[in-house]
Amino acid sequence: MALSLLVCSSAVVSAEAAFDPASAGDVAVGFAWWGNQVRDEVTKAALDHFTELYPNVTFNLNAQTWNDYWAQMTSFSSSDTLPDLMQQDYAYFEQWVEAGDLLDLTPYIESGALDLSKLPESIVETGVSATDGHVYAVCAGMNAPAFSYNKTLTDELGIEVPDNMSWDQFVEISRKIYEEAGVGAIFHNFNSENPITFYARGLGHEALFEAEGVTVSAEEMEGYYQRLMDGVQEGWLFSTEKCASVDMATISQHPLVYGADPSVRSWCAFAFSNQYLAFCDAAEADGIELGITSWPEDNAATANYLKPSQFFSITTDTQNPDLAVAILNYMINDVDANTLLRAERGIPANSDVAAAIADTVSQTDKTYPIIVNYLDFVADNSTAIFPPLPSYAGTVNTDVIEALSSEALDPNTSYTAAELGEEFVDGSNSVAENF
Repeated sequence: MALSLLVCSSAVVSAEAAFDPASAGDVAVGFAWWGNQVRDEVTKAALDHFTELYPNVTFNLNAQTWNDYWAQMTSFSSSDTLPDLMQQDYAYFEQWVEAGDLLDLTPYIESGALDLSKLPESIVETGVSATDGHVYAVCAGMNAPAFSYNKTLTDELGIEVPDNMSWDQFVEISRKIYEEAGVGAIFHNFNSENPITFYARGLGHEALFEAEGVTVSAEEMEGYYQRLMDGVQEGWLFSTEKCASVDMATISQHPLVYGADPSVRSWCAFAFSNQYLAFCDAAEADGIELGITSWPEDNAATANYLKPSQFFSITTDTQNPDLAVAILNYMINDVDANTLLRAERGIPANSDVAAAIADTVSQTDKTYPIIVNYLDFVADNSTAIFPPLPSYAGTVNTDVIEALSSEALDPNTSYTAAELGEEFVDGSNSVAENF
């Protein structure tokens, strides 16, 4: 109830609450994000437009790949030199709050300086910290897990990829494509909880992580790892060695859209809906058409969810918090800004902005209406998103999940699926206990 009142109070922005960026003097504002070439271009365009409006405000832009981003931001945090604004992720923002790195946005929402009145309350709540119930992050775009696939190839082979496909259907299709075209499949990246969370939700768990540890049993995780080991042994799933020979972190180099030989190509990518534009841009250069549907899973409609694609946060290292809030408000609520951003981070959470940019963005981004339709499909075929991840979850990603995924995809591993399941549960719970 308190949050509902807080959000509603931002509907009216008082003259006193509004900060005029022109009054900040000549200042360079740091803005950092991870992403891809398309995201880099559209973010620069939106921030360049802000500078056109306020020539006294310029930006120091910092764009990195996912892994490099977190390593660099952690280094900046240790030296108190974080940029004024940074992109944040649902999996990590809680630990950044606990570390004291993110600015409490609640006072700015209450005053109206940061207007969240056009965002669904459920989306605003995703940026609320469990530590104090305050808002530390704002949704940069609506998103959902999305399975991108080579529709040109599946059409050539006479294969229909169904929505809400089961894991067995995915295996059957992957086997057929591998047998007939020699093109394999890549199952996610190594160091992410996302596929395991999706699997756990399909089993009926509302979350993967709780404060005390993971919700899944060793027996349940045995089933997860056995799937991967079977795919590698059958040949159609990329092994650890094969994954190491390709670039999965850079969308334009991902085997879905890049590679001259079928042996280094994947027919699919387990990604998110906000990445579809970048995949389609790369696929067009490769001469292929992509399709989009939900990730394969038993009980896929239960496993699926809507989420913030990323968040924008303001760091406690900022020397200009009022100006940073004004920039954040611009990124969330300004129609021109979001036209330039092209919904690359996901459909704008501000419903008025999402509607206002639809015609213009669709002229240059053919994926916009496709993603709007896909998110409508997910809204009807999903369950509520899991709570924000506890702070230890990031350590589980790097210290547990990555190593066990490598073992599961290693054709010569000495582990059984049962042993990997036990290692996952014991290792994750040990991290939680000692974090």
